[in-house]
Amino acid sequence: MSTPKHTARSILESFYAAERVYMSSDPSTRDFSGIAAVVSPDFRLEQTSALPYAGTYTGPQGMQDWATAMADYFSVVDVQELEIFEREGSSKVMVLSNVHFRVRATGQDLVFPFTQAITVDLEKGVMTELRPFYWDVAAVNKAIGFVPE
Repeated sequence: MSTPKHTARSILESFYAAERVYMSSDPSTRDFSGIAAVVSPDFRLEQTSALPYAGTYTGPQGMQDWATAMADYFSVVDVQELEIFEREGSSKVMVLSNVHFRVRATGQDLVFPFTQAITVDLEKGVMTELRPFYWDVAAVNKAIGFVPE
């Protein structure tokens, strides 16, 4: 058995670095190529139905659609204090962390616990699935002025 070319941590660190740059960019200068480089062609992202950017996003285009929606709400999306739980050779990982959001419209900062279930391709160095779990969806919605139906 050969050693994989990547680790879950290396893939996630590349993704989080690219995400920070994208989210902090002015809408007219956003460059999605950094994020696109770490998602697979069949990538799948599932967001909770309680958020304004709810839904299932597939492929790089789906990821870009989600990232654009997030960046329209937040000028900072920074996953911090990562604890990555992985089993050697497994493509599935859990990330326990804190997330820092800054609301673009008001400058309000939100920091709270955040968990993600992620599947990666260790050979190709890309994410294939991402499922985030927010600690306080109500606080996120209140901060961005979204009232769920």
